[in-house]
Amino acid sequence: MDNPILKKTDFGVFFIYALILAGSFAWVVAIFLAPYFKSRDSPLGALIYALFAPVCHQIPGRSFYLVGHPLAVCSRCLGIYLGFLFGTLLYPFGGRLSRVRLPKLRTFLAMSAPIAADTAANFLRLWSTSNMLRLTTGFLWGLLLPFYFIAGFAELAIQRRQKKRGVRGEE
Repeated sequence: MDNPILKKTDFGVFFIYALILAGSFAWVVAIFLAPYFKSRDSPLGALIYALFAPVCHQIPGRSFYLVGHPLAVCSRCLGIYLGFLFGTLLYPFGGRLSRVRLPKLRTFLAMSAPIAADTAANFLRLWSTSNMLRLTTGFLWGLLLPFYFIAGFAELAIQRRQKKRGVRGEE
């Protein structure tokens, strides 16, 4: 859908964007720090792996390795998070910080189809894909997610601001 939520640059949208960019960068860095800390026998390694356990199965055979230890997430999740970071970096291009809008439905379906098909086929044991293909399908889908995530948070912030203004206006 090409409905603009904002018509001019809004500091709140920029602030939300900056927070999401910083958070996604830190998230990706943590993925790579886990095996490093584990290789150094630091308790931070176990802590980081535990942080990612609720969001990824962490099966070693489906993960890439660094310094002899699996990354904190599997290859598909790594692709999603790297794609999310890269998509967040791309987000401002095309004036998206001044005019928040969602991608078209066909874009969502086209970018979601590869990961959905691959995940379903693996689950149904029709085939088993390589970690590189899992990374690629995850990356493609992750690229798309910030365009919904940032727009959703921006709209929420705008609605909260309008609600506060409405309450103040009644007093």
